[in-house]
Amino acid sequence: MSRISHALMAHPAAPELASDERAAEARCIEACLDAAQICRIGADACVEEDAVADLRDSLRAEQDCAVICSATAQVLARLGFPEPGNGRAVLVPLLEACLAAARACRDACRKHAELYEHCALVADACERCDEACADLLARRS
Repeated sequence: MSRISHALMAHPAAPELASDERAAEARCIEACLDAAQICRIGADACVEEDAVADLRDSLRAEQDCAVICSATAQVLARLGFPEPGNGRAVLVPLLEACLAAARACRDACRKHAELYEHCALVADACERCDEACADLLARRS
């Protein structure tokens, strides 16, 4: 069990959600945090490349994805137990935005993945984030 999973299970509201639901939340938080950090590193790496102008789309996608993934992880850590009031009205669109940002970043970085390892790493992290968000969205919709 990951540390995030353990923290989620220690929350007083944890029994209100099934363990597979809690595991899906933990995977999504972890994937969002991972993607956010790898996107930040990837964006910084793009700036250091001689061909930075060719990486402009990837750089912008990485910056957007990092911000949206970070926000998604933060909201998931707060609203997942259970979603009070209109929490669902916030979480579902946020997960959809995260999914869209991860896909856009993945696609932008895949164009350069053979030439730049940092782009390949970003694309992989975004793919995992995409899958985790899609799984949680399917459970919440």
